[in-house]
Amino acid sequence: MRSSSPAMTVAAAGAKYLQITRAYNVALERFEKAANENMSLETLQNRAKAVAAANLAEYTALRSTVWPARVSTQMRALAKADAAARPHWLEVAASESKSEMADHLKLATAAGGKAPSAQIRRLLGLPKYDEKDYS
Repeated sequence: MRSSSPAMTVAAAGAKYLQITRAYNVALERFEKAANENMSLETLQNRAKAVAAANLAEYTALRSTVWPARVSTQMRALAKADAAARPHWLEVAASESKSEMADHLKLATAAGGKAPSAQIRRLLGLPKYDEKDYS
């Protein structure tokens, strides 16, 4: 459900975007760190569950916000990418082996490619994504 309030300023949109996307970015970086450190299957499953939950929260917040016209198309595309990736993250979380997890992870990454994120950041005058900000 969309709010009937007027679209926010570009500056406010930038702050809102960073607020909305933070939890998902943190969850993604935590999953990546666990995978790179070869943590246990259970740890990876739990982190994948956190990614899926953060993905849903991001999707919901993106869709319920009235964005400035200059980024509304990109925000819809980002929400669509979130929706496409979420079922794969749930499969990653339910995987019974790391090899099965890797297969689903490739699908999640392909489906949720954050292509619009760099453009959104540029249009909102935000700095480029830096994983150190989220790890």
